[in-house]
Amino acid sequence: MDLPETSHVEPEDAAADFDSGVHALDDFLRRHAVPNADRGIGKTFVLRSAEGTANAPRVLGFYTLSMAQITREALPKEERPGLPRYPMPVALVGRLAVDRRAQGRGVGGRLLVDALIRVAGAATDVGCLGVIVDAKDEKARHFYEHFGFSELEPEVWPRRMYLPMATVVRLLAEP
Repeated sequence: MDLPETSHVEPEDAAADFDSGVHALDDFLRRHAVPNADRGIGKTFVLRSAEGTANAPRVLGFYTLSMAQITREALPKEERPGLPRYPMPVALVGRLAVDRRAQGRGVGGRLLVDALIRVAGAATDVGCLGVIVDAKDEKARHFYEHFGFSELEPEVWPRRMYLPMATVVRLLAEP
């Protein structure tokens, strides 16, 4: 599937016939993505199809980026040496969702890579130790593991996962 570029969420996206199969994610797009972006709470990026049809929805998927922090103690032990004891900045990729009609076509991976590209670009000007996500279930955990994320809280759902910025840069440099 040849996918277009992502862009900032627009009010028309909130009215789109988007159905990821997860009510909380669908509701976020409809009710919160635009106001949150306007307030600077989180920036939502949308992947749109050329035209919405019954088989190809207008909004194929979306994700939200925001800043967060992480403590040294929350990181894997191998990441801790040399890091300060105060909270450090990380990027949070949140609310990643793909419409049911576009699932299984690489859209989720495309969205995550797009998010990592944006984070890596921002990290050239803003401190960012790495990227965190909250995997909501086993399927999401496996998805993020495929991209190199490691679990930080293995006994808790949603499961917080982490990818160091050095790994992000290395992944993006691969052909």
